[in-house]
Amino acid sequence: MDMATLHIGDYIMYACAAGGVMVALVGLWLLGGREWIGEKVANLLPHDTLSKGDKAHIYLNGRYNRTATLTRVVADAVYIYDNKVKLPLDYRARFYGIGVDSNDGSRLIYLSNRGYYRLIRVAELIRKVFNLVEDESNLNPDYADDEQLLTEVAEEGAEEDEK
Repeated sequence: MDMATLHIGDYIMYACAAGGVMVALVGLWLLGGREWIGEKVANLLPHDTLSKGDKAHIYLNGRYNRTATLTRVVADAVYIYDNKVKLPLDYRARFYGIGVDSNDGSRLIYLSNRGYYRLIRVAELIRKVFNLVEDESNLNPDYADDEQLLTEVAEEGAEEDEK
């Protein structure tokens, strides 16, 4: 008996099945599956946050620069050395923060654990490929000073309205 061979109909069936799988994957990618997959992949990375009062390891243009205590964190910057030095902050991730200095284009990376530096390239690739959003729990801005200022302004406005 002869060995079974594939006929043209079999090839067409396989091509349609492969095409259907490709269309499904592209549809998933375009309809938000990209971010969902990226979140699942990013969960494999460590989750170690920084906040006001924590010691941060700071890398400047890929080289270790210093360890400093974060004295203040705002939406677009971190402050070290008792609010004397302001450093840019552009993106907050699960275990690091990145800022690019607008004056000279220097790239700053903030880490809580120096050993995680080797994971930055992988994390950045995941972030860019899967279009991940910022992690709100890392380097969370301290609005306590702003809230106090807003409260004082609101109280002054209330006093003026009473007059």
